[in-house]
Amino acid sequence: MLKLLAAALITSAAMIGTIRFADADPVTITFRFNDTEQEVRGAIDAFEKQNPNIKVDLQRIGWKDARNQFLREAAVGQGPDVAHVAQVWVTEMGDAGATLALDDLIRKDPPPNGFADFAAQDLAKGKDGHIYGLPWTTDTWAMVYRTDLLKEAGIESLPTTWEDIRKDSEAVYKKTGKTGFGFPAGSSASGAMWFLANFYWWSHGKELIVQKPDGSYAIGLTLEDVTESMNYYKKFMDEGDNPRPNLAASDAHDPAIMQALITGNQAMGAMPPNTFKEALKAYEDANPGKPAPFASGPFPHQNNTKSSMIGGRMLVINANSKHPDAAWKFVKFMASQSVFADYYRTQFPAQTSLLKQIDFGAPLKGFADQFPYARTWGAYASGPVPIGTLWNVTQRAFGKALSGQQSTENAAKELLAEIGKQMP
Repeated sequence: MLKLLAAALITSAAMIGTIRFADADPVTITFRFNDTEQEVRGAIDAFEKQNPNIKVDLQRIGWKDARNQFLREAAVGQGPDVAHVAQVWVTEMGDAGATLALDDLIRKDPPPNGFADFAAQDLAKGKDGHIYGLPWTTDTWAMVYRTDLLKEAGIESLPTTWEDIRKDSEAVYKKTGKTGFGFPAGSSASGAMWFLANFYWWSHGKELIVQKPDGSYAIGLTLEDVTESMNYYKKFMDEGDNPRPNLAASDAHDPAIMQALITGNQAMGAMPPNTFKEALKAYEDANPGKPAPFASGPFPHQNNTKSSMIGGRMLVINANSKHPDAAWKFVKFMASQSVFADYYRTQFPAQTSLLKQIDFGAPLKGFADQFPYARTWGAYASGPVPIGTLWNVTQRAFGKALSGQQSTENAAKELLAEIGKQMP
């Protein structure tokens, strides 16, 4: 009798558990994404189909506002459950208490091949050693070219030095009347001049933040180094081969720059691979069956220097999320092979095992050539000044210099002084 009663209780308990699971109210999590909705819409739909009790509310925000907005919201207990962030923001966000430490979630429910399979693990950790982000995508920037415009300007080969880029950009403008090297020269926070400035410094064997042999940190650039780099990029503005309206553009995928490349009104650009893929697709959609006149190539570098970064994006969970388990399930799904194979094809996965399966193809060959000459942020990430601060200060200074609001020397002095104030 007792055995029958026990069996009945066990059965009842199991049924109650099943009923509770089946009847559980759907959980809604918010996912803030910084690129176009079409890149992830299919993946989100697939996740919701596989997990009918979890709904995902997609929010979009531009990169220039993403970091500061998330930090402001998290500080007052608000913000999305899951956020799409630059790799270099994660340490700062974790240290600020804005993001959830993922160690326990990874230990209980690890991603395939484990956390060790992901790139940029150092950037995923806070100074306390905890993991605050899951590396999602990896990339590097490279130069991209309209080969038909270069040919029209009499240029037969892709430039390999900074002087060649300057000369070829000028030649395109003078011989065709079109934009040569069109880059976003605006001063908005988290803009692209930060990257172009660092690529120029790195390729010359210099870097903004260095770690000394005794472990302390210092500014690695002189006033002359910064002024020289500003003078280089300012020539494109002053001579007209990068149009002044690009002073209002801060992102590589600014519509003005993308359209100029797609329609053949700009010969040269600098961008990550997902942006280049969007340009290629837009050209192919507008010109069905016509070969795309595009090529890519690495930024100029010496044999022993780097000229681009190994970058990418991570997914973080808000420290204020009321649904961390559902958020982690979503994060793991978005980093899975099926998402990159079936939906999120504009990006390269951050997992080493998946990256090895990538076929870059001819137009993106320059990105593959750039990878050996790309580097991590190194001392920038471990140093005393948050990368987000370095980024914003550099953007403002270059914006003032390129627009003519300040002389390049004064803007360079301001940049070094601002960073110097925050060094120990």
